[in-house]
Amino acid sequence: MSDVGSPSLDPRLAESEERYRAVIENASDMIQSVRPDGTFEFVNRAWEQKLGYREDELGGMTIWDIIYPDQIDHCSVLFMKAMQGETLEDVQTTFQARDGTPIPVEGSVTSRFVDGQIIATHAFFRDITERLRAQELEERNARLEREQQARYLEKMAALGKLSAGLSHELNNPAAAAQRASARLAESLTQRDAAARDLTVCGLQKPQWDVLEDMVDAAASRAHEETDPLAVSQREEEIEQWLEENGVAEAWSLAPVLVRAGIGDAELARLASAFPAEQLPAALRWISGAVAIRDEAEIVARSTHRISELVGAVKAYSFMDRAVEQEVDVHEGIENTLVILAHKLRNITVRREYDRSLPRVRAFGSGLNQVWTNIIDNAVDATNGQGTITIRTRRGDGDRVIVEVADDGCGIPEGNVSRVFEPFFTTKPQGSGTGLGLDIVWRIVTEEHGGTIETESVPGNTVFRVSLPIAA
Repeated sequence: MSDVGSPSLDPRLAESEERYRAVIENASDMIQSVRPDGTFEFVNRAWEQKLGYREDELGGMTIWDIIYPDQIDHCSVLFMKAMQGETLEDVQTTFQARDGTPIPVEGSVTSRFVDGQIIATHAFFRDITERLRAQELEERNARLEREQQARYLEKMAALGKLSAGLSHELNNPAAAAQRASARLAESLTQRDAAARDLTVCGLQKPQWDVLEDMVDAAASRAHEETDPLAVSQREEEIEQWLEENGVAEAWSLAPVLVRAGIGDAELARLASAFPAEQLPAALRWISGAVAIRDEAEIVARSTHRISELVGAVKAYSFMDRAVEQEVDVHEGIENTLVILAHKLRNITVRREYDRSLPRVRAFGSGLNQVWTNIIDNAVDATNGQGTITIRTRRGDGDRVIVEVADDGCGIPEGNVSRVFEPFFTTKPQGSGTGLGLDIVWRIVTEEHGGTIETESVPGNTVFRVSLPIAA
């Protein structure tokens, strides 16, 4: 620490000076003490290194020699306040290095008193050059982003009705992927914690094989359909079994185990393979592993759906036709239900499928967009709480019929014939663009040679799509 022209210290100050000397000298902040006449009492090493002054130069300098010219007036006011005993917080100003370089700083200033008199000010400053550069860069990037967004919106506006529905459609899979990725981290933590517990308990390879067999078997049963009532009953049974066997948080484990197809035989196998003290950790490991698999699949489907939507909109905008395919309508419907799972939490989805139906011809991913729009509208019609029924059957003239029915409020009679008009919507202002069903109509009729119609009364609204069977 450089003491500049320091007079003999009062004995009462000597001990205080020594106490702070080591801390001040090694601090990373620029520290200075200035007498009432503006001369320096002391500065630390960081101050000298940052401003570039030599120790032998400080004796003839004052505080005003290091203040950048355009900050003199501002600092004069601050110096007067400090000399009146006022503590200054969050001071921002600009110092001038020996070579003339401006150095923006931020810090605080306090006064030192002896016998009620201010004998010096102590200031602690830090160089905020990099922070200001980062802020400037962030502001510039934000400005560029706003400009790019404005150009993007202008370009999208030129695409007309298609662009208006795009952001709405992309939001569904993006939100599903975001939620699944968040749950994935929790599941990984759960599985790893269970694995640590099992390792501590000295789990042997045959026991690990049992766990892995359970998860592999669950993967093969992942898409099996089960009646909702039977699922609920099975969850209660498993929850009761878990509680009887001393497994904590049975209510959270039961649904995952049921979804994984864990039954009485599997539980019995686990109970025989693991001692009572290892059984809870083994079940948590299985639950976490199954949840990880399910959530990873949701992320994969969601991101793939985003890619499909962008590709379909691009092809449609430029009047380009995607490759014709033969598809099973049930696969597209099920993928759509997965993507919209977050909106279906409080909704009962009934599936009345005819799995024997032949495939239909489809261009790109257009049909998936049809199912997304119709099911999403059904969710809104039920206010997120109700029943949606999806039926598939064979129609006349080599047609496949897909019906989506909901028990919501229905469409007013005078509006039923207008629901496919562009920009027409029965939703409150700001809740819809009025383009979703227009896009559905174009995809079904113009791209796939099908028909779509609707009928509605309170408590039963049905959208009926008819598609030609693939040749």
